Amino acid sequence: MTLDTNNGPQTRYGTEPCSDDSRRNWDMHRRIGVLKNQYDNIPNLILSFPRCGRTWMKHLFGHYIAKKYNVDFSKWVDRPRPGIPRILFRHDFMSTTGHIPWEEYFKIQDNKKFIFLDEMKKQNIIYLYRDPIDVLFSYWPYLQSVPYKNFTPPEHTDIIDFAHNKHWGLDIIINFMNTQLDHYEQHQNNKLKVRYEDLKEQDLEWQKLIEFVFGDCDRQAYEYAKSQTTFSRMQEKNNKDVPDNLKFYRKGGSNYIKELSTEQQETLLNWPGYKDLNRRIYEN
Repeated sequence: MTLDTNNGPQTRYGTEPCSDDSRRNWDMHRRIGVLKNQYDNIPNLILSFPRCGRTWMKHLFGHYIAKKYNVDFSKWVDRPRPGIPRILFRHDFMSTTGHIPWEEYFKIQDNKKFIFLDEMKKQNIIYLYRDPIDVLFSYWPYLQSVPYKNFTPPEHTDIIDFAHNKHWGLDIIINFMNTQLDHYEQHQNNKLKVRYEDLKEQDLEWQKLIEFVFGDCDRQAYEYAKSQTTFSRMQEKNNKDVPDNLKFYRKGGSNYIKELSTEQQETLLNWPGYKDLNRRIYEN
């Protein structure tokens, strides 16, 4: 890194600026540059909205790799290791959250389009889905845990109030997943549609997933990885100092919706676009 006395240090993404406005713009381009480099160099992509089981899947892959290839466990399965397939877990434009100015992020989100379309043309893509209402229940406490830099979590009286949030609520989840499904239908390279609920119930779904990435499924390695990523094992990774309602690994949203009033349940179940999206996700 070399210094430019008129601005800031020189980096691979250009001259680091000194003013606040130019720094925010530089941060945005730097983050997008980092993501673009990952998309260009990692052939296998797991594309999902947050809170769809990505962390669970990442850990299972990490344990599978450790057993199959006799290497140390690492959840960073995107990093290069000789002879081991690399796997990128990303949320497309949502992977810029906390790294770029919020006003710029919301402009991108409002556009309802993915921003790494050219890079994804070359990738083998696993499209990971989960029931949008379950995601909503998981997403609200996740945001309360302040997962992003320069972020103030939204304040709401209840889950219905949060569902109406124009930046984080149920419409945002529905829009993203519809964009995922549109991309799945148009993608010409290798692709696989995976549903969180199926992964919870069926070994066959995990085996299809592993075969998609690794070419075959080592049964012994899979059984070991499965044993290391049970819900109770994953709960052990929770921060003990965090209140139960904000812990990273919690019971699913399908349990929480039963605790709502009939009117609240109907509000969510009849949300515009929800039924059509679920039909698209769960149709064979």
